[in-house]
Amino acid sequence: TLTASPVSAFTANHRISRRTYGLNLAKGFGDKPTTRSKKQPSPAPSNEDADAGAPVAQQNVPTKFEPAPMNAGQKALQRLQDAERSKKDDELRQVKELRMVDSMVTGNPNAAVIPEKVAMRMGKRMLPFVGLPLFGVLGTFVAFWYLRVYKDMVFETSLVAVCTIAVLVISLLGITYSVMSASWDEDSDGSLLGIEEFQKNVGNIKDGLNRTSQNAILREKMAGLSEAEIEAAIADLERRENREKRKGMSLKDKMDEEGL
Repeated sequence: TLTASPVSAFTANHRISRRTYGLNLAKGFGDKPTTRSKKQPSPAPSNEDADAGAPVAQQNVPTKFEPAPMNAGQKALQRLQDAERSKKDDELRQVKELRMVDSMVTGNPNAAVIPEKVAMRMGKRMLPFVGLPLFGVLGTFVAFWYLRVYKDMVFETSLVAVCTIAVLVISLLGITYSVMSASWDEDSDGSLLGIEEFQKNVGNIKDGLNRTSQNAILREKMAGLSEAEIEAAIADLERRENREKRKGMSLKDKMDEEGL
């Protein structure tokens, strides 16, 4: 039999070990040979690092939130809402005033009575503006009678009637003017002819008639609401008005109002 020499056996083992070492390297086992790595460039600083190193004046400071501007449609809608809110507030003010007047009349029955001084002033002005036309009616009858009897003048009956009615109409107008030209202020006597007082009183009557019609409409609207709802709406209106009033007041005025 043939036997391998020790040299040939060593050579064969050395070849097997080199082949095994190459396989291990291919599979990821074993120590890898050290190679000189290329120099990597340093990473560029990020935006956050740049902001952190920048001065305070140049950093991005968050600003206060500002709402986006409204377009034309939104502005028109806002105007309509403001107008409707203002209209409701005006109605609430009228309701408040109406309730105050009702409570005043209910608590004081003499509140709707003409003051005694004003009534006496009206009576005094009736004497010249009413008495003279009434005496004129009598004078007209006497004049026609005198001309018919002593002067033998003939007049149509319609003429006598027209003259008499005209004088009566003047006397009625005198009654109206005497009442309307009197001063309705207890502390003021007014002028002799009362032209300014007449104009002022006519304006007051017009305002009263308009207010009466508005009050009738308000009473119809109030009829469908309860007392608690009306009181709550008026309280909310007063609260908003006080808040708007205090916005324009200085600190001193607020302290004086609160008694501090």
